Amino acid sequence: MIVPANKNVVCITGSVWSGSHSAPRWLLLKDGFVRPTWFTTGRRIYDAEYVFFSEGKFHLHNYEHEVLAYIKYGRSFMGILKQEIDSVLDKSERGALIVGPQEMVEQIAGAIPRAIVFTLKAKEMELSPHLDKAKQRGQLHRSDVDSLDP
Repeated sequence: MIVPANKNVVCITGSVWSGSHSAPRWLLLKDGFVRPTWFTTGRRIYDAEYVFFSEGKFHLHNYEHEVLAYIKYGRSFMGILKQEIDSVLDKSERGALIVGPQEMVEQIAGAIPRAIVFTLKAKEMELSPHLDKAKQRGQLHRSDVDSLDP
């Protein structure tokens, strides 16, 4: 996957979230980042835009190496196609913003060496083992967040 020199791929994951419009994901969206449309074979679990696939269509995309990252959630699959990231990088001012589970963020960071990963955690929380490889590659930035502080 080729990321243009003037664009970035930023991933946000973690265990501490805020609905506030001053949260990092909202600030990055205001700054010109665009979130890709996800696919799901079942119900959606994040606030991202979704397109619904049959499970057979998902397996076909995966077999043809068109899936950038996915997770199995219950009995369904959800994820992002490579072509969706390419589309977002073409139309955005700054790049792609992916907000999602740690397992998917690791897959994205593994496929896109220039990806930057931010994990939001309370100080006492340990880093997820899913992010170990991103940390070893120098892509991971941990932000300790006090979830009780507004």
